[in-house]
Amino acid sequence: MSTRSTMSRRGWLRLAGGTLAALQPLFGDASLWAAPARLGENMTADGVPRFEHHALGGERELPALRFAGWHPVKPEMLVLMRRGPSQQLHRLAGPGLAPEPLTEGRDGVGSAKWEPTAGYLVFTRDQGGNEAWRLYRLDAGGDAPVAITPEGERVSEYAFLPAGQGLVYLQERLDRRPRPGTPVEDDGEDGGEDERVEAPRVAASGVESALAVDDGMKDVGQEGAKDAAREVDASKLLSTSPALANLWWVDPARPQERRLLGATAGRLTGLRVSPAGRVLAMVTRDGRSQTLAFALDGSGARAPGAAARLGLGTGERTEDILWRRNAAVGEFRHLVRDDVAHGRHRNELTDVGADLEGLAEPPAGSDRPLALVYNVAGVSALRLYRPGTSPVEIAQDLAPGVIRGVSWHPTLPLLGFEQVSAESPSRLYVHALEEGTTRPWSAAGEGVPLRSAVLRWKSFDGLEITGLHIAPPARFTGPRPVYISLHGGPSSQARPGYVAGVLRALVEQLGMHLVMPNVRGSDGFGKTFLKLDNGRLREDAVKDVSALLDLVATRSDMDAARVVVAGGSYGGYLSLAVATHESPRLAGSICRVGIANFVSFLENTESYRRDNRRAEYGDERDPAMREFLTSISPLTHAEAVRKPLMVVHGRNDPRVPFGEAQAMVAAVRAQGTPVWFVSASDEGHSFTKADNRAYLNQASFEFVRRVIGGISLER
Repeated sequence: MSTRSTMSRRGWLRLAGGTLAALQPLFGDASLWAAPARLGENMTADGVPRFEHHALGGERELPALRFAGWHPVKPEMLVLMRRGPSQQLHRLAGPGLAPEPLTEGRDGVGSAKWEPTAGYLVFTRDQGGNEAWRLYRLDAGGDAPVAITPEGERVSEYAFLPAGQGLVYLQERLDRRPRPGTPVEDDGEDGGEDERVEAPRVAASGVESALAVDDGMKDVGQEGAKDAAREVDASKLLSTSPALANLWWVDPARPQERRLLGATAGRLTGLRVSPAGRVLAMVTRDGRSQTLAFALDGSGARAPGAAARLGLGTGERTEDILWRRNAAVGEFRHLVRDDVAHGRHRNELTDVGADLEGLAEPPAGSDRPLALVYNVAGVSALRLYRPGTSPVEIAQDLAPGVIRGVSWHPTLPLLGFEQVSAESPSRLYVHALEEGTTRPWSAAGEGVPLRSAVLRWKSFDGLEITGLHIAPPARFTGPRPVYISLHGGPSSQARPGYVAGVLRALVEQLGMHLVMPNVRGSDGFGKTFLKLDNGRLREDAVKDVSALLDLVATRSDMDAARVVVAGGSYGGYLSLAVATHESPRLAGSICRVGIANFVSFLENTESYRRDNRRAEYGDERDPAMREFLTSISPLTHAEAVRKPLMVVHGRNDPRVPFGEAQAMVAAVRAQGTPVWFVSASDEGHSFTKADNRAYLNQASFEFVRRVIGGISLER
């Protein structure tokens, strides 16, 4: 029995529930009558038979807190935590205290930041997972949120100006609309399974930069340094009226008062506000990138260094310093010091040999050091750095994991951050600079942590590929089935983290090996490795997974006849590609929000990200590249998928359009292969609503249980 209609499902459940309740006295213990797994409120399960709810263990949502920012004066945090169906904004007044909710609703909050005077805060929220992030003002008195930005626009980055001068934000035009007949939830308010693609955070400030760009600043000491202050012709990059990407100034207290500072038919990224109040952003158009300083009166933009003559900002500083990361020298991202006033930059700490993945600049006027987060073989190392000295590592007693959201308190010598590890899905910490101590502000996870080891194998060309491996408990003997989980990106990385929900159940209840590969193109291994899957090299990453299957076949503890491959987003493409190339060696595969046809994907993804994706995958407008992209697309080879497939997709996905899933499902079913197709009308590129996630976890576990056990998927 397939579940296609939400209304018919509810009616059936009411009828079935009443019948079972009436029969229970006749047949004894109610535990013999397991309840069916229940669809989320806005979900559709096409081709999925009725199945019983599983006690997955660790299924209950743990109180994972995400650090959003500090109060400007008080030692308290803004944190994001699930409340009801979605992630909402909370206030955390101190270590060990209960978070106080600030927002509610079915749609979640993406990020938040206090205005420097603490009169109000600003947060982001989308609708139904569509990633059309809007800015909202929430006053300190707790009144209802007020929308700052118009509906139908997407805010990608935002930052406050100093001294109460308002807020600047980057906005991108959206050109996709829901298909006719596709329901979109509208309840007036604004990942997925545990291995889901995470809902993106909208950047509150742009301190990051791309791996390698022309940022428009000169190296200190370079011949002709006076050119750093020379004005550039921005007319070839910028527009005089709103375009695809726009930079706006707004007074959040009077949202109707906004002013266009810059616009381009290309992309605007890397929004930064200097200590003196200068507004910088990187403009990319037609393959050219340039960092420009924008006048607050909307009169134009110039190269950094020319900004002083325009009277930007409020300070009279001889130096106006910002810090960022880049990979201009060597294989890894390193620290870069930008002197905005003079248009110069200096590369620092270029010989660390590890990727600089995050940094926190000290507040203007303070004597605090920079906080640097390095990715050392997948594990985060937190270091404090004062220019001219060597970085000093702190928080060394923490369990190995990933550190995110590192941020200095605006007025107090406190450094906040969150960490994901095998012990906790996300735990908050604060380092007190004066005492030199690091203490938790939230509790650790529950249960016995599942720790990973590094698995290594050689690919077709001799390149060493690594992945994380979690073995099943010792009570499972003999060759055990294998679950291969492929990360998205592609420039992402499988790293040590917390395993719960469906993944934990696969390991502990089904006795599966969990392998999380870092195929070529993954981040954290240097620029050369990162580029090894670009353009026409795309299927080399698929061959890395094939080489992993070769390894599985040689191991006595792994059952090569019972392998499931799964992934989300780019990992969804990989899972489909492996299913077309390696179907005889698989038991089944799962694709979540994955690319089925590179050409239709590039033509239909949101235009604000299309050129960026063309740089990664190839330009489908070129006839030769179009032919190549078609030839490697899983949809082209759908007839080769002979093992069961599960497809998961949100109908509001702006990145990988829903049509990718529909086309692949139809093509695979056309040649007789069973497909489970799970979708939701209130989700986008990840499943974030609690009820949707609960069913998705249940269905994923049931799918895997059946394919490795030889159980029919159709009844």
